Amino acid sequence: MGFLADLAVDGRRREAGSFPYRFMSLQQLADLAQIIGAVGLILSLVFVGLQIKHNTAALQRNEHNSTMAQWTVIRQAIATNRDIAELMTAGLHGDSALDAADQLRLEQMLQEYAWASFHIWDRTQRGVFPKGTFEATAGVMLADLLRTARGGEWWASAKNKGFIPAFVADVDAILAKEVA
Repeated sequence: MGFLADLAVDGRRREAGSFPYRFMSLQQLADLAQIIGAVGLILSLVFVGLQIKHNTAALQRNEHNSTMAQWTVIRQAIATNRDIAELMTAGLHGDSALDAADQLRLEQMLQEYAWASFHIWDRTQRGVFPKGTFEATAGVMLADLLRTARGGEWWASAKNKGFIPAFVADVDAILAKEVA
């Protein structure tokens, strides 16, 4: 009994002198494990939150790049092809008669321009672009095209074919605001 008494005096272990630490009970070990687990969970949630924030920023950047790519195709077609530039300028203002092929080409260019504008509108609606981006950028440029003689004719016939009503309403509001 003397050896056992030496091992546990006042809850302390004794071997060749005194050992100053108390052993933890299983309950205390379980509590410590829960605390460590909770801290680990919180740290992992913070990490996941940072990853989501980073991925969201990357997705928004990709949306911006995609929008720029769409507009670049249209701008480059006009800037590098004199025939298309003349079609857009003379054709939109009604300065010259258009044969069926040129009328179709003009309508397709207007459709592409409106479709690219729609994507900026849509991304603005979804919060990818800051509020007001469509109205300050693509909306006013589209309105300039749609105020021309043939642009207005095209919009009157095309706006109810392939464009959602909310987009049409916003474009019409920009058209009305700029005229007033």
